[in-house]
Parts: sequence; structure tokens; C-alpha cells
Amino acid sequence: MKLGIIGGTGFYHLFEHMVEKNIRTEYGDVTVFHATTEGKDVYFLPRHGKHHDTLAPFVNYRANMLALKELGVTRILSVSAVGAINPEIKVGSLSLLDQFVDLTTRVKTYGKYSVDLTEPFCPELQEVFVQAAKAINEPLRPKTTLVCVEGPRYETKAEVQLFSKLGMDVIGMTNATEAALARELGMCYSVVTLATNMAPGLTEHPLSLKAHREVVERKRETVKSLMLEAIKLVEERKRCTCHEAYERAMIAKP
Repeated sequence: MKLGIIGGTGFYHLFEHMVEKNIRTEYGDVTVFHATTEGKDVYFLPRHGKHHDTLAPFVNYRANMLALKELGVTRILSVSAVGAINPEIKVGSLSLLDQFVDLTTRVKTYGKYSVDLTEPFCPELQEVFVQAAKAINEPLRPKTTLVCVEGPRYETKAEVQLFSKLGMDVIGMTNATEAALARELGMCYSVVTLATNMAPGLTEHPLSLKAHREVVERKRETVKSLMLEAIKLVEERKRCTCHEAYERAMIAKP
């Protein structure tokens, strides 16, 4: 089984031995790190680049996702830092994405056919994350809704107030794009988010990159443990339909 992991730079040493690979796609080159564990080929893809030097609006999402597809990856586990809008979500806590509202304007399709995103995240992988969190005794908030914004600027207080009234739980800049592209390519995809700050206007403390990094560092081992447990638990598809639109499109090709 070939499994993709998408996250930040802290995962380069998820395993003792990871081999760097450069994958060429029609949209550009992508760096991934490969390891074998639990009888699975695992490919870690740093979404912001090897040196974490590409801001969210400028990430080459189409190349990233296609690289995993061309490697034979069928299922993707992802972790992402977000801002918390829902006051029930505390800084440093983990949440499982269930729905999103996408406000980005970037290119986020391969433009070859339409897919159903009524349920944008793979239910089988969502259950894997739930069971993995239980196994390491880490709380994981279920049924979390993301509002995905363009970036790289942060939001105004008025925008966050609006998102809160609309029922959004967290805010980020990457996961809606990845989810849509994964579905177009027939790959299962699920995301756990780490709240590194409260969204602008919800706290007296100003946004701070230093504070963001401190939360990431504090939760690094927890997130690693969660992902390692999830990798153990992931199995081949059973009943999910994440791949069906892609397979129908391939059959329909002249």
C-alpha cells in the first residue's frame, strides 16, 4: 500500500530513514521523502516546500497532488495549522475536518471533469484519525468546518466575526484546495488541524509568528504520535467512494 502524508517541515524525521526524491510532473517538480513502515510505502510531502519557503497562495498544489498520484499513492493523511474561530477550540488542540467553505481564487482544478464534494473528506480516513487519537489518548474534536481563505494576509476582525456567525470553526489557507484536487485524482484525503492561535479579533493578543511556532513545537511529538498510529491503522479502501469519479472519467476517455 502507498500512503501520502502532507504536513510541515517537522515530519522530515517522522521515521529513522527517509529518502529524498524529486518527482517531475507536468505542473512542476516536487520534493517528497520516502520510507517503508508497517508494510506500507509512506511518502511525506512538505506542502510549503523542502525549506518551508512557499506561502499558501503560491504553493503548487496541482504539482504536489499529482506527484503523489504518480507515485501510486491512494490515501493521504494530512495535518495543518489553523486559526481557531469557535471558542470551544483552544490553542494547541486538534480537530478533525468534516466540511469546508472555500473562498480562495487560486487555480484548484485539473479541469478535466467535475467531482462530488458533498462530503469532501474520506470517511474511512476520518475514522482512522479518530481511532488513532483514542490510542494515544489525545482529544480530537470531530465535525469541524474550515473556512479556506486565499492569504497570505491574515483576516480582519470583521471578516472573522462574519465567519463566526456563519458557523465556521477554524480558518486556514490550504486544505480545501488539497481536498478538491485529491478527489479529482481519486485519492482518499483527510485532515487533522492544529489550532496555533485564535483568529484575529477574538483575543487581545496580536498574531505572533513566534507564538505560532511555539505551539507547533509544543505539539510536535503529539502530532507525530498521532500520525504514526494512523499509519498503522490505515487499510486499503473498503466502502468509501473517493475514487469513483476519477475511475469513471478514465473509462470515458476516448
